[in-house]
Amino acid sequence: MPETASFQHYGISPWEIEVIFDTLRRSFEVEERQLQPDDPQYVSMIEIGFPAAYGEPFFQAFTMDSWFKIKGVIKDVKRRRGKKGVKTFIRFAGFGNESVDLVFPLLSKGDRQFEMGIEKIEYMVDIVPVQLKTIPPRAEEIWYSYDEASFRWSPAVAKSNCVNYFFKNGEWKMK
Repeated sequence: MPETASFQHYGISPWEIEVIFDTLRRSFEVEERQLQPDDPQYVSMIEIGFPAAYGEPFFQAFTMDSWFKIKGVIKDVKRRRGKKGVKTFIRFAGFGNESVDLVFPLLSKGDRQFEMGIEKIEYMVDIVPVQLKTIPPRAEEIWYSYDEASFRWSPAVAKSNCVNYFFKNGEWKMK
């Protein structure tokens, strides 16, 4: 039985929902939920949780065609909403041999920065294991942050048993 991907959203059209759902369904079972808006700064939200570890094997198994289709719909949603705001969360069930979830949030209001951020996710496969050589003990998930000035993704926060560790100067710190 295929593993289950999660797909949560609000403020997107039935066509956008269908394309994302059908694309995910090619590789996974899909648990889809329409949520109520929770942030007045954003008219739309898309959260996709892949039940696979982040890395080259994911992109090979999911296929680049499916990945490009998902990215394309998300970028179209952003273009259609303009400056009204779209927030997107792309989650992976671990990375490499680690079971710590990775989250890539995109909260940019600018079209270009949003597109550049989403385009760079698949190119991080070689750098993520290097960036995350050490992770805090019992970390459950690591949130990345996209820096619009340097056009780079980097680790930002590791969540572990109600404790948040922050990644600064190449080290995890409790603040």
